[in-house]
Amino acid sequence: MNKKKILLSVAATSMIAITGAVLAINGGIKSSSVFATNGEVWHHYAAVAPTETTHGSKEFWASSTDGCTTHTFINPGVTCEEHDFSTYESFATLTCDDDRYIPSGNESLGITPMFSTKNKTVTYGLYPQTNVNDGSLITALTGLAASTEPGTNGYYFHENAYYTKVEATPLLDDYKFNNGTTIVSGTTYWFKCEPITWNVLSNNDGEYYILSSILLDAHCYYNSTSTRTIDGETIHPNNYEYSDIRAWLRSDFYNSAFALGDSHIQTTTVDNSASTTYSSPNPYACNNTKDKVFLPSYRDYINSSYGFSTSEDQTDTRYCKTTDWARARGAYYDNDSVSYQYNNGYYWTRSPDDEYSNYAWIVSHNGILDYGGQVSLARRSVRPALTIKIA
Repeated sequence: MNKKKILLSVAATSMIAITGAVLAINGGIKSSSVFATNGEVWHHYAAVAPTETTHGSKEFWASSTDGCTTHTFINPGVTCEEHDFSTYESFATLTCDDDRYIPSGNESLGITPMFSTKNKTVTYGLYPQTNVNDGSLITALTGLAASTEPGTNGYYFHENAYYTKVEATPLLDDYKFNNGTTIVSGTTYWFKCEPITWNVLSNNDGEYYILSSILLDAHCYYNSTSTRTIDGETIHPNNYEYSDIRAWLRSDFYNSAFALGDSHIQTTTVDNSASTTYSSPNPYACNNTKDKVFLPSYRDYINSSYGFSTSEDQTDTRYCKTTDWARARGAYYDNDSVSYQYNNGYYWTRSPDDEYSNYAWIVSHNGILDYGGQVSLARRSVRPALTIKIA
């Protein structure tokens, strides 16, 4: 392991050499992890003391063009972004090969996939999640919305963060946000748009199958329980290919969540065959689709290699909590504050029931897989999945 001796900046005009324990640096360079100032290119690196017991490491900007060689860490003369890794597991062996970097400004905007220490989770994309209850901020955002149009992602940019608003349509009158505020139907609320955290289900040579770790929104599977005819073919309400939820994921959701960056997202051939549903044959199984974002199948949610229980019964491996935004948009959630399933919601799979044409499989608030999801119910939540590739 080739560790590098470096200098750490403590001020723009003060430099100190690190003696004793040599620090290891991460020299993985990505185009999105650089910015230019005064004609120089700056790269972001994480630096740590190489012991299992030393924490409190920080990341620094480095002026460098030569990849992972000896670097001098200096203050670039602008605000130096630092991130405290003291609550992370040991970063004792950061090297060029670890490729753990923090892109400038991307931490809060979800522009680039950022993995946790052991690659169990990754943040990527941006979506409204937390209710804003700061009065001065609400006033500023309301004024901003009155004088400007939202960005291409549909959000308003204010002080290096994105926000959006919605008129609330909660399922029940006693539903609350995480801050304790009761959600009043018909009231317009502001929400902060935050990086989406995804659970890593699999890694195939740098191609990651990832699933949202939280329920991001509420949406019906299809808005009717009636069949329709498309190109001479009878299409049932639980046909995923022609479902409203698939159309919404591919358009509204995708265009908002990944407007700031989607270069890592792969087009996935989504298997919609009967073998991915509860029963094969299944008269309501549909054609395979090619999607950048999609819903997992019934079989995905009983796949132990993805970390799920192989049983349909109650299990915490399938628990998933709702966001403030999802609740304001009508999602059901367990609002019993003493329940260990508190804030958990129901969410869709893409798999149709094999007996009833207007039902699809769902996961309940207690982790049970259930075929009882009538497709027109908008109170079910959305837990999207996608495939990303890291070169």
